[in-house]
Amino acid sequence: MTINVPHSDNNAPLKLRTLGRSGLFVSELCLGTMTFGGGDDMWGLIGQLQQDEADRLMGTAIDTGINFIDTANVYGAGASEQFVGQSLQNLAIKREDIVLATKVLGPMGASPNTRGASRVHIMNECKASLRRLQTDYIDLYQIHGFDPATPIVETLEALNTLVQQGHVRYVGLSNWAAWQVMKAIGIAESRRLCPILSLQAHYTIAGRDLEREVTPMLESEQVGLMVWSPLAGGYLSGKYEGPDVSGENRRAKFDFPPVNRERGSKIIATMREIAVGKHVNGKPVSVAQIALAWLLHQPVVTSVIVGAKRVDQLMDNIQAAGIRLSEGELTALDDVSRLPEEYPGWMLQRQGEYRAHMKS
Repeated sequence: MTINVPHSDNNAPLKLRTLGRSGLFVSELCLGTMTFGGGDDMWGLIGQLQQDEADRLMGTAIDTGINFIDTANVYGAGASEQFVGQSLQNLAIKREDIVLATKVLGPMGASPNTRGASRVHIMNECKASLRRLQTDYIDLYQIHGFDPATPIVETLEALNTLVQQGHVRYVGLSNWAAWQVMKAIGIAESRRLCPILSLQAHYTIAGRDLEREVTPMLESEQVGLMVWSPLAGGYLSGKYEGPDVSGENRRAKFDFPPVNRERGSKIIATMREIAVGKHVNGKPVSVAQIALAWLLHQPVVTSVIVGAKRVDQLMDNIQAAGIRLSEGELTALDDVSRLPEEYPGWMLQRQGEYRAHMKS
């Protein structure tokens, strides 16, 4: 379900969409806070924003209609959660006006029991996240990745305990394969545990791998999709293509997520052509905004997570919600970015043709 809400700085309002099979409404754009609080580590390469800068980004996001905030305990070794929680206090934001999401999995200490998706780690880290976020509940608690050392049922029962205790309202997953998500859904249903509402995953016009197995599963099971790194670590801004590319950029230091540059160059060229002549709120549309708009046109997407280091970057990302792509433009983008056919996909399509028209 989708509804519109007022948006102060965009001709088109940000939409609210229900998260999976729930009555929880989240904005189609979500503020990602991976840039908050990094130090002399991997997170510092992504961002080292301090409290005053975090406050400005949080305030801008909320003022423009974003009600969905995503963080994780590992971002900045807990600093991101601390800054998010303090921003909510500094900005006097009502807790019920925000959908607050965080994640657990990565190492938060040297012990083998301070990482993973075991009951002990989940229970301990939820309490730590609540303290850092300065709240008594988390709206969406997500398992940040698949833990091969912990039975899925143990993970799901720990999440269910947190929901029963009132510390967590809804639960989701991140970076799980389709079969892993389906196994979790089956276990949750058979044991009457809290349902899996969402999957946070990487999905871009230059990285459509999700479409082979994951997105059909999400649509079938009505699980919401939250997209991380929608610009592929900045690659889809187009600034890393061409002869004038500087060696001093994020992807030169931290080349992640991986991108097929040969295909990516063709996709960026097509997006440049589509952007020509387009304007949003009187400003020329950028390649990055076309990439974000393409995601927002995909029915499987619930919310796109956008991060930034500066307010103007965040505003540019938010403006992408006002871009409408024509059927011809969407076809052109699909043609240049479509995945190569693989088995069993091509066989499923061939054998399903004579029945597809009968589907209601």
